[in-house]
Amino acid sequence: MQLRITLILLVLFTRSLGISSADDVAMPMAIRDDQGRQIVATGFVTITEDLQGTVRYTADDYRRMVQMGANFQVIRTALGRLGGWPGKDEDPAYLQQLDEMVRLARAAGMQSIFKLVVYDIRPFGHPQWDAIYENTNGAQDQLIHAWSKIWTRYKDDPSVFGYDILNEPQHGLDPNLQRCFREQLLPTQRRMVDAMQAISPNKWALYQPLYRETGAGEGPFLPMNVPFGRSRVIYAPHLYQMNLERMRKTLRRYEREAAISQAPLLLGEWGPATDIAADTDETLQSRYRDVYQVTARELDRRGIGAIKAWFCGSRVELRSKLRRELFTWAIFSDKTPVGIVERKFITDVLARPRPLAIAGDLKDCRYDFANRVLEIRLKPDATLGSSVIFVPRDRFYEDGFRVEIGSEVVLEMRPGESHLLTPSVSDATLREQASALRWDADSQRLIIKDWVMDDPMLTVRLSPLAAKKSR
Repeated sequence: MQLRITLILLVLFTRSLGISSADDVAMPMAIRDDQGRQIVATGFVTITEDLQGTVRYTADDYRRMVQMGANFQVIRTALGRLGGWPGKDEDPAYLQQLDEMVRLARAAGMQSIFKLVVYDIRPFGHPQWDAIYENTNGAQDQLIHAWSKIWTRYKDDPSVFGYDILNEPQHGLDPNLQRCFREQLLPTQRRMVDAMQAISPNKWALYQPLYRETGAGEGPFLPMNVPFGRSRVIYAPHLYQMNLERMRKTLRRYEREAAISQAPLLLGEWGPATDIAADTDETLQSRYRDVYQVTARELDRRGIGAIKAWFCGSRVELRSKLRRELFTWAIFSDKTPVGIVERKFITDVLARPRPLAIAGDLKDCRYDFANRVLEIRLKPDATLGSSVIFVPRDRFYEDGFRVEIGSEVVLEMRPGESHLLTPSVSDATLREQASALRWDADSQRLIIKDWVMDDPMLTVRLSPLAAKKSR
């Protein structure tokens, strides 16, 4: 009885510290690269245009993305510019613009996903969605033909990871959402995936659930409780919740829906849109910061990747039917197309330390925002090559940081140094493990070239060298 009471008190104490068992959350199916490494896909939606015209990125913009922890961009691709709708002609300049975005991302060490947006065409509503689902006047055929230009163009480019085949699909003329999903949307998505994989079988296909105007407390996406029925696919719904209880409930739902289709889960977009008023309202900033931090913790501990919309400036302000306030998806507050001035109450959460690639299996990941401590539990696999951890030294660790692997290997990055300082130890295995770590200052990445230690489970811990107030 005394032992039981002691265990209960221990559980309550650890929970009060924000610590829980690593077994509390089961990791969903992992995304793996061609080497077999587990990939945590994080990054930004990049846009090709907005209501004021074309948006063009530079090499420095992609470098900024990488230094905020991005290993992926998701290019918001306009169907009309591909000639994918009746009366719309292909724009050769648009294809060149896409080429440039892929090239710049590749040079920066990022991979690219294309996200097809059909409602760049005006007007676009339920009749147009219906035309796609029913292939009215060949609308679905023309859409797939337009997509096939992209699939063919990048089929041999290893930096192009895959295609989000239909962004935020809505119902057509039939308002019955369940019937639309089962009889219209799902067959259309399956046909698109089949067409893509016939051209480019090595790429991943991302699919989304049906978008609905009202979310009934669980967000604007209809539950997807039918197996997708295809391989090499990733479930990529969006998560925008400000209500943290609903956020957790929706995330658990997404995990179940991904498992039904035996697919990995990736949040194709995450984080609520920002009220413009937050730029001058510190109370509102604090609320956004808390929501983003708690959501990030839930994603990290599950090993779920997430893409943030959008890497651009706020030169276009939006107003929806459901919101009175002006809002934006942009993470920069200035009016330039790409953006410079960060909304740090958001970007300091996006740019947190986290694993990007693990040679093995990620078992748990926790980042303590207040103390800037990252702990990763993993099952290493030395046959899979290197592991990569994002460490925003310039943002959070200008006084240096310490890396611990297990309980014995300790390395330090001290202020002003460009290399990790390795410990003086007599054990050959520990020396070899220490020497397998490399710091890439430009990408702010810690590279673990190999797992030398043969422990079945390892903990990697990152912490600041000097005590400092959190930001």
